[in-house]
Amino acid sequence: VKNDKDKFVFIIDEINRGEISKIFGELFFSIDPDYRGIKGAVSTPYNSEEKLYIPENVYIIGTMNDIDRSVDSFDCAMRRRFRFIEITPNDRESMLDSLPPEIKKDALNRMNALNKVIAETEGLNENYQIGPSYFLHRKNIDVKDLWTDYLQPLLHDYIRGMYNESSLMDSFKVAYFGNGDESAKN
Repeated sequence: VKNDKDKFVFIIDEINRGEISKIFGELFFSIDPDYRGIKGAVSTPYNSEEKLYIPENVYIIGTMNDIDRSVDSFDCAMRRRFRFIEITPNDRESMLDSLPPEIKKDALNRMNALNKVIAETEGLNENYQIGPSYFLHRKNIDVKDLWTDYLQPLLHDYIRGMYNESSLMDSFKVAYFGNGDESAKN
């Protein structure tokens, strides 16, 4: 016996990278909250006798990174069917709870200092900030390797083609390592 009070969740990671019509097919219309349930049932070319619908107790969560250029292809018809909730790096600081307290504190200090500089950089903004998931690597690697192997290449991609790439990378490095850290000078 099915309980209609149960809630079911589908998570589509990076929904903006897919072709929405292929993901939802004929049910594209039925994901709109006003057309959930039997009232939004649609026939499909595969079975004209049985209609499909999305029950009201089904929730669809689509994730996306809004600096990704494929967000532009996420059309208006699709946008109005979803509620958008921004998640910032500071909203997810608890991801770092698995780190030892001193490493977590250091990671948050570095993340926040770096993100402040990123947000203030002309041509970038808060959407380019580094999230705490990068700092989970601190379980296995040191601060310098995190910079060299993960953060530096990402930041370089962000500013590629800007007239002041070198000085921007220097400002990111100083924010990450701090003024007195020898690693920032190498």
